[in-house]
Amino acid sequence: MQELTFQTNPISILNLEKTASFLGVSTATIKNWVKSGLLHTQNEQKGYFFHSTEIENIKNNITSGDLNKLKGYANKSKAERTFIPVEYLKDETNIDNLTKIINFVTNNNINIFTSLFLLSLNLLKKEKIILDYNTKDLTDDFQNLFFTNKQIGEEIKDWVTKIDTDQIKLAYDFLLNCPLPDQRDILGFIYQSLLHEGKKSQNGSYYTPEMIVDEIIKDYVKHNSKVLDPCCGTGQFLLAFSEAIENPKNIYGIDIDEMAVRIARLNILIKYKNKDFAPNIVCKNTLLEIGNYDLFSLNDENIRDFDVVATNPPWGVHFSKIDTEKLKTSFPEITSFESFSYFLKKSIDLLHDGGMISFILPESILNVKTHKDIREIILKNTSIKKVSYLDRVFKNVFTSVIRLDLEKNKNNNNQVVIQKESETYTAEQAKWKNNHNFIFDIHANNIDTSIIDRIFSTKHTTLTNQADWALGIVTGDNDSFITSEKRDGFEEIYKGKDVEKFILGEPANYINFEPEKFQQVAPVERYRAKEKLIYRFISKNLVFAYDDKQKLTLNSANIVIPRIQNYSVKVIVALLNSSLYQFIFQKKFSSIKVLRSHIEQMPLPLWESNIFNKIEKMVDDIINNGTEFENLDNYIFNEYSLSPKEITYIKNS
Repeated sequence: MQELTFQTNPISILNLEKTASFLGVSTATIKNWVKSGLLHTQNEQKGYFFHSTEIENIKNNITSGDLNKLKGYANKSKAERTFIPVEYLKDETNIDNLTKIINFVTNNNINIFTSLFLLSLNLLKKEKIILDYNTKDLTDDFQNLFFTNKQIGEEIKDWVTKIDTDQIKLAYDFLLNCPLPDQRDILGFIYQSLLHEGKKSQNGSYYTPEMIVDEIIKDYVKHNSKVLDPCCGTGQFLLAFSEAIENPKNIYGIDIDEMAVRIARLNILIKYKNKDFAPNIVCKNTLLEIGNYDLFSLNDENIRDFDVVATNPPWGVHFSKIDTEKLKTSFPEITSFESFSYFLKKSIDLLHDGGMISFILPESILNVKTHKDIREIILKNTSIKKVSYLDRVFKNVFTSVIRLDLEKNKNNNNQVVIQKESETYTAEQAKWKNNHNFIFDIHANNIDTSIIDRIFSTKHTTLTNQADWALGIVTGDNDSFITSEKRDGFEEIYKGKDVEKFILGEPANYINFEPEKFQQVAPVERYRAKEKLIYRFISKNLVFAYDDKQKLTLNSANIVIPRIQNYSVKVIVALLNSSLYQFIFQKKFSSIKVLRSHIEQMPLPLWESNIFNKIEKMVDDIINNGTEFENLDNYIFNEYSLSPKEITYIKNS
């Protein structure tokens, strides 16, 4: 069987110096990361060049205070373990039977293509589409098999040509007769369970819980709708479509995975087993082979003007160099090289005016800078009907997930419905068009938005292009460089948990500072700045300490050195630690990581000097005398002219 996969081969975009500057580390650190396999350079002999998306993903999503997490990310695509995606299972009482099937396949080293073929025959017997048979029928080239549905018989005959029937042993009889749970897309479930996690990570292929799919179909699919899943996998969405659609010829599915497409075709044929038709489900590259209208020889003119396009597209696929060049030509607006962005743009093109899209996507599409390209396309070409916050729904995937519903039209002045847990509210799409990087700030309801808009309407500046940034140190060998006791030649070094509001706590670690030997280190002058702010990187809240003692940090504590003329660093630390700015941070970003891009968007009001002087004095009292922060917190509220009711609302939030 031919493997149909995307190969990793990044494009050269950032050189060594720009990469080091962007990540706030030394060039030596970047070289060390390349040597250890944590970064991939196109051609080390000609210099160090990196794909910008990989670098930004590392900056935004990987560095988390433990180099092992970064190593784990680099090795995830090589993972060889399998797991049963329980979230995909309707009845968990069937887990024992499924585990027996998976263990049988793996213990007997049966390849997936053959094992799924045998299980398909099992399912067809259960559905009474194939008459009873014995194992000898399979060893006699399948000549004695009889199917009640002609098209299904053709599918099986074609499948036989792709496997080595001589390798089918009598011992495999278990797969032909084992009990199969009464579950939608049971073959797809088993296929997912047999795939190595690394394969799924590489291809971005994680499948969608049934309840989420059914809700989409309930909202938009009618009995006569013409529908498409452009990356259909084994047909989870296609089967959900079939619950509403009378004519199976109105259901279209495309996927690059040959095994998945075979299962999807069989699923739809079984669903409509009393109808005579060939499914419109094919193994093709949606992004590069659709739109030329030569996909199907008999009805190529139909691959357009869909009523509904719904899917869970692959995320984070690494395309081959050849495919990337083609994608750059076909989708010049997509600069992130993100797979789900390509599928969104393609799906918008394949809809008729007024058609609907519903995609399951990572929450990062809403606010990460990398994805501003697709957000701009969405804002220009669709009305955003609904954003549903689903939290974490995929096993072994720790990204929060959203459902994004779009209508193809140019009216972007509508109200977007936001669904989050038990809360429902609306947001103005037109305002998102004016947001920095077109951010979709779904976590702010109407009251929140009103308050935040007033804060941003105050004349202000930001730290964008007005600060130096640095990541904390990664030694690469803590046993050699770090100790919990003070020794000669060692100095304090602070972790994220040691950072408190305004001050650094008692250090639990000391370091022998030899930067040339470390795995990751920022330019030394940034640690030794006259004044700097140190903040927790992994945190749901903004926690900033003021440092004028040139202290060192580990990489769970990052550094920003403001350089705004006539703007005190102490005023900035007061604002960023305030309850008001916690509120802004949580409502705009809802992140568990404090990113540079978040901090750069925070408004720094251009108040009168006497206000700044007052704030500086209060900060000094907090740092030097342990004064309570509440007085300063309330002072900031009052300078923004917030009412007592609004202040109470913000504090309660």
